[in-house]
Amino acid sequence: MNSGMICFVVFLLLSAAAFFFLRLDYALLDWITARAERKAKIKSFKKQSRISKLVDKLLAKCVSLITNSQMPKTAYYILTVVCAVGGYCAGKVIFSSFPIALAVGTFGLIAPLLFFSFRQTKAKTAQLERLASSMMILSNSYVVTEDFITSVRDNLEILEHPEPFKDFLTYVTLMDSSVASGLRRMEAKVNNPYFSQWVDALVLAQDDRSLKYVTVTVVDSMHDVLSVQAESDAAMYAVWRDYLMTLIMIFSVPLIFKFTLADAYLTLTGSLVGQSMFILLLAAVIFSVFRALKINKPLMM
Repeated sequence: MNSGMICFVVFLLLSAAAFFFLRLDYALLDWITARAERKAKIKSFKKQSRISKLVDKLLAKCVSLITNSQMPKTAYYILTVVCAVGGYCAGKVIFSSFPIALAVGTFGLIAPLLFFSFRQTKAKTAQLERLASSMMILSNSYVVTEDFITSVRDNLEILEHPEPFKDFLTYVTLMDSSVASGLRRMEAKVNNPYFSQWVDALVLAQDDRSLKYVTVTVVDSMHDVLSVQAESDAAMYAVWRDYLMTLIMIFSVPLIFKFTLADAYLTLTGSLVGQSMFILLLAAVIFSVFRALKINKPLMM
């Protein structure tokens, strides 16, 4: 590792230390959040360009991922700096090229967001499965009791996703005894199409008890969709495994050339054409990963 690279890494580490010591991480996230909120307020009055819309969407997505990750802000920024510095150093060692190393460092900068996006998708899928299980328990109980409040009260302890139903029980017990009102309030909080259909059936069943069986049908349909999602996830795991192996093979080629074919390595990493090809390849990798995560998101999100 030459002295220039050592100085660059030291500069990044000192900058990161000053960044966290001055608490600029909180200021940065607050600025991003405020900008997203401000843009959301004025977008109905001002026609935005496609680029502006894309930037606002990406900023909102980043804020959402960071917030939902439940990771302390300082820890997130430390992880981001470590990934960026690690990516730059790895790119410098493998490619011996500043532009390529900078591109790899940029990829390291967004690597935590990719991880959070993948983890959020898995967490939402698991949450939907717990919600469907809770809905089935309550549906079966409601068919017997014909009283949704009683069904919730009797089964609350065994529900896998009890939070919205606890809130419903508190609301109808202490604030408004109307079951329909409590159900609509719960529907707005859960925000799921199958849950909305289920609530519709429950509301209608308050006046016509014969419709209580529709709640079971709705949950069965939800389970069918979740089964399809599970099959899709299993297939995607195999695709991700093969994809990562392919990436490892592609990016290991320059390292192999460095020790076996020095002339080819210099041409690949030292020429403008070679550097441009690797930067474009890295951009294609980032785009494909984000695209794959978007395509494979839970069907009911």
